[in-house]
Parts: sequence; structure tokens; C-alpha cells
Amino acid sequence: MSAPTVAPRSTARALHDVIEPYHAVLYYAPQVQEAFADIGLKGMWRGYFGGRAAPLGPAPAAVVTALFHHFKPSLVARAVPSVWEAALPDDILTARLTGVDAALRALLGDTVDGPDIAEAASLAVAAGAACGAPGRPLGAANAALALPEAPHLRLWQAVTTLREYRGDGHVAALTHAEWDGVEALVTITAAGGEVRSSIQARRGWTDEEWAEGERRLRDRGLLDSAGDLTPGGRAARDAVEALTDRFASAPWNALGAQRTHRLYTLLQPIAERIVHGLGIPLPVAAKTLGG
Repeated sequence: MSAPTVAPRSTARALHDVIEPYHAVLYYAPQVQEAFADIGLKGMWRGYFGGRAAPLGPAPAAVVTALFHHFKPSLVARAVPSVWEAALPDDILTARLTGVDAALRALLGDTVDGPDIAEAASLAVAAGAACGAPGRPLGAANAALALPEAPHLRLWQAVTTLREYRGDGHVAALTHAEWDGVEALVTITAAGGEVRSSIQARRGWTDEEWAEGERRLRDRGLLDSAGDLTPGGRAARDAVEALTDRFASAPWNALGAQRTHRLYTLLQPIAERIVHGLGIPLPVAAKTLGG
């Protein structure tokens, strides 16, 4: 495998590092899965696709596949549109906040009612207000939702908007690179950013489909016979990451350096606590924004 690609740690990437764990309780916290099960969403994938896509309304599988990009279409189709038959999108949105509330209270205790969460929520809401809608369907769908009253849930909804806004931009960057879902995963594992044994199965691709993706990348001069990125492949992967960061920069530019730094400082210990508390397979963000 190639040595990991280390992109410059831009402000947008650093904020993503502390935002992602707070958002990711949606996928990893048992309280969320229980809330989904209570409304009829049985199984991990119904909860994942329903919980993440519900802001769009009852979107068909083709739309969810297009917006989520990395997933094999047949994996999406196992959950969508049957998830909308099990529960209405509005009911799923209510259940996800119920589950997130219980999860954050279990993970963070009295911190959820403290001043740091309230301050972080105010800053994240301000950043989220600068997320433009054009070309950002998941970001826009989340931004259109009413903000909850409780500060820890306002923070969760705001960082979810920011996270999906960034994700929409990442899909645009992958599309610009002309990589389909499996090719994108092959390149990120070759760059050292993911582990194939984990990500391939979670995205639904077979060994044969993975090998075909590798072959297509070799034919384009992006992958060598050992499965490592060529210099051109590394440059292409770096360009995707740089473009993703560029596309994600607007809310942080609008918030300003001082308030962005403050939000990072507030979220870093909370993110670290969540990563450890749930055993989320995410790196712990650096202690400081410039770290």
C-alpha cells in the first residue's frame, strides 16, 4: 500500500475532524438504533439510510445512491424505498432527534446542559447559516429543518448541516475526478485513508467489483500493479481532497478565524469523548486547530 497521503490540514478539514464525531452518534449510538426500531426501522441499514436521507422526504433509491455516492446501488435498494413504507420521513426525523438526545446525554452527562455546548451551538448555527444551497442537496435539506430548542440538539442539527454540506462538495469533487463509487474507495484505501477489509464490506462491493475498479484505475495510469497509487494517482487523490476542502470553506470564511478557532476549541474535547465512548473508528482530532 502507498504511504498515506497527508493533505495540508486546512481549516475546513480541521473543523470536519471535530464535527464528524458529534454528528456520527446518529450511526453508532445504540440509543439511536433503539429509537429507530421503536418506529419500525429494523436493522442497521434501514436506520442508516432512513436516518440520513429523511430530510429529503421519501426519496427513491436512485436519488439516495447518487447523493451518497460510495454505496453499491443494490445495498441502497435493500433499504430504500421500503424504509418509507415502515415510517414516514417526519417520524424518522423525530426518532433521530430522540435517539441523538439520549445518546448525547449518556455520553456527555451534565455537559449537554453546560455553557460550552450552548456557545458551540451558537457558533455552529452561525456557520451553518453560511452554507449555500446550490449543488448541496443534503446540506440544504438539513438546513431547511427547524432547529431544536435544546442547545445540544441545536448543535447536533447545525453540525449535521455542515457535515452534509461538506459531503455534497466531496461528491462533486469525486464526480470531477470521474470516479465512481468503487473507484473512489480504491483510491482512498490505496492512499492509506481507509482500510479495505472494513470499508469494502460496509459499502457493499464484491471482490470482483473491487478488482474491476482497480483495473479501470490501472488502465488510466492511476494505480500500479501492486495496488499502489502512481504519482498521477496520488496527485489526483490529493486534488480531490483539496477541492473538497475548498468547497467546504464558505461557512468558516463567513464565521471568521477567531470564532472558528473558538468553535474548534469547544468541540475538540467533546469529539474526543464521543470517539472513545462509542469506539467510533475515527481519529481523535488534534488538541488545537493548528495541530
